[in-house]
Amino acid sequence: MSPTRRALLRSLPLGVGGALAGCLGGSAGDPEAESDRQQASGIESDPTVLKPRNPDGESVLLDGSETNDEGEPISIGRELVASADRAAELLAAEGVADADRERIRSFLDETDYDAETVYVARAIVDSCERLVIRSVSWDPGHVEYEYCSELRPPDESCEADARVTLALLFRLPVALDGPITRSGASGHSPCRTTDTEYAVIDGNATVSGNETAIDTWGEDA
Repeated sequence: MSPTRRALLRSLPLGVGGALAGCLGGSAGDPEAESDRQQASGIESDPTVLKPRNPDGESVLLDGSETNDEGEPISIGRELVASADRAAELLAAEGVADADRERIRSFLDETDYDAETVYVARAIVDSCERLVIRSVSWDPGHVEYEYCSELRPPDESCEADARVTLALLFRLPVALDGPITRSGASGHSPCRTTDTEYAVIDGNATVSGNETAIDTWGEDA
């Protein structure tokens, strides 16, 4: 993960930092300038995130304001949703469960866009696994999250050796604006520490699960 701007500022010698502050017309004790720096960069170790999936298609979220050559809404990969008007344009794709459709709409509608932003990303995971989000961090134009993966609970249906599309909707505690120029994800599978007490999928899985179901996953964001 690239260092935050605040980390880079802390690494500068005190004399250099003071000289930069003077050239920029600010002061080390300026609370407004400090607030701007905090909003520009940050990290959440326990982020609010929604993880709906679509077992039947390549997309979870669609852009209702744009269409392709066939007149269908285009897929959303990654985006900063910074207003209620933009949130209203996001649609759930066919194949997304009704319960997930309701959760997506509630999540977007309940976001306070004067103080919060929704970051949308997309991932492809094994049907029998789920992602555990460890943290999310942001800088201007850049959002990155850390994850690990583990087996889904035995009472959730899945199909071994099948892949599904997953959307990640992060509610960031800061009002961000502007396009995403860089994004990333880092992590491992399976989770090294977890409260999960099962090692295989059985229950109502379409095909009995096994530990190889969590060996690999890919992100497309």
